[in-house]
This record gives sequence, structure tokens and C-alpha cells, in this order.
Amino acid sequence: MAFEKIVLDKVAKVLNQDRQACFRNGTLFVIACESDARRVFSMLFKDYNQRVQVSVAMFGEYAYDFTA
Repeated sequence: MAFEKIVLDKVAKVLNQDRQACFRNGTLFVIACESDARRVFSMLFKDYNQRVQVSVAMFGEYAYDFTA
């Protein structure tokens, strides 16, 4: 849970708002426009040693998976 809280706080800072992101089954889902989703990905990619993959879950929602 500590990891998820840290990641959600970082995402909230990038998006300048809370409640646009949540974890489900270990995957981070973020509701954002494409440019904001890219900023979130860049931050996570850098902070977690390039161990993040992103995909479009549905229009306006992006899924971020943390890999080993």
C-alpha cells in the first residue's frame, strides 16, 4: 500500500489534481488527456528505472504497469 500511495501522490502532482488515478489489480489507471498521460509516463519511467509500460485502457484512460 505504501508504494501505491507514493505513486498516486506523484501522479496527483503531475496532473495538479487528485482522484484522476487509482490502482486496480496492481495496475495504475489514470484519466487524462494524451499530453498529461505522456507527462505521467515520463515521470514514472524516470522515477522507476524504465520499468513502466503504458497502454490505452479506453478513450481518456491510460493503464500503467510496473514491470520487474
